Amino acid sequence: MTDNKQLAKLEFVAFCIEQYKMATKQTGCEVEQMFSQQGVIKFLIDHYEVLHTQSAQFIQEEIVEYLNIHQL
Repeated sequence: MTDNKQLAKLEFVAFCIEQYKMATKQTGCEVEQMFSQQGVIKFLIDHYEVLHTQSAQFIQEEIVEYLNIHQL
């Protein structure tokens, strides 16, 4: 994977954390910790090619669905 591709994926994860943070009124730290523990970051990176082309609302819905299915 190229450095540009890795950077794009990290920026996408940061975007998702920010969007989720604003939607749920949590801190970025809380969201990052929860995303790490629940596997959301891996999910976002693994599905980057499809997800990064979607709307912010669609991505949030996918995250919520993922969490509902995979909650530890």
